[in-house]
Amino acid sequence: MNPLDKCILTGFRFDDQVEFLPTLDNTIRYKFPPVGIVNVSNYVLDRIKSNPIPKPWILAGICRYAFLSKSDPPILTTDFIDNFLSTTEYPKNFKEKVLVLLKYLYDSGGNDYKPNNLYAIQDFPLAFAEDPKEFNRLMDYCEEHGLITCKNKVNSLGDFSNYFDVLLTDDGINEIEKDKPNIPMIGLAKQDIHTGNPQLDIKIEHAKKLFFKSESSKEDKRSACESLSFVLEPLREDLKSFFSTSDVSDFFNIVNNFDIRHNKDVTKRLVHDEQLEWIFYSLLNTINTFSKLKNK
Repeated sequence: MNPLDKCILTGFRFDDQVEFLPTLDNTIRYKFPPVGIVNVSNYVLDRIKSNPIPKPWILAGICRYAFLSKSDPPILTTDFIDNFLSTTEYPKNFKEKVLVLLKYLYDSGGNDYKPNNLYAIQDFPLAFAEDPKEFNRLMDYCEEHGLITCKNKVNSLGDFSNYFDVLLTDDGINEIEKDKPNIPMIGLAKQDIHTGNPQLDIKIEHAKKLFFKSESSKEDKRSACESLSFVLEPLREDLKSFFSTSDVSDFFNIVNNFDIRHNKDVTKRLVHDEQLEWIFYSLLNTINTFSKLKNK
């Protein structure tokens, strides 16, 4: 019999909504609508009986977005639980959560005027809200500030709301297009990438650890980007088997035109963390996508 009867990230009882998935002996993996898929070590399950996970709603959001992007969720080990607050990007205040919620609606068809239905009890992790009550406040804020419209709002158990035919307004769309928030790409960062070359795999893991380590400096991040660019360089011709020649050419032009590998006067300086994140995730995602397509 499985020892879990409720979600460790939301506290909700499973009832008949959970599906326990095959996994390794030392972990439990389950699928549950509010969080997508959760993969947790047995040691963490024992530990949280007396030492609860700090801010579990952040992990709920991370797991939900990994599920939506069809990426593997992070394995919730003791090391991950102890360090994710300092190593993971996530919305830290109310306004940032508003932007993440708007971004979800935008990516779910809102930019094409397609409506969405949202349920506070099930969907609060989409906004990295602490609970359904905060989700209600986020939705109220968006509606009162003219960022969304909602054709029908119905209260459910616990006075939590269900929202039907939610649409982004022009102001909501403009808010996202002027300042798109970062959704944590923890699924990509935590995936094991297998290129078929063990030495390249070691370089990729080294770059990831360098980029995501605690108090990673700009030079650490620049070095991580450089390492990934060296991984991609010998694959330039192979990439053309899966991506267009012009796309591959444009990609390497981006890498070479910023001061990652070439210290020339004509290169553009990377002075902001956001620029380095853009380059790093572009490089990592290209390697990951290429490796998966090649291994099919």
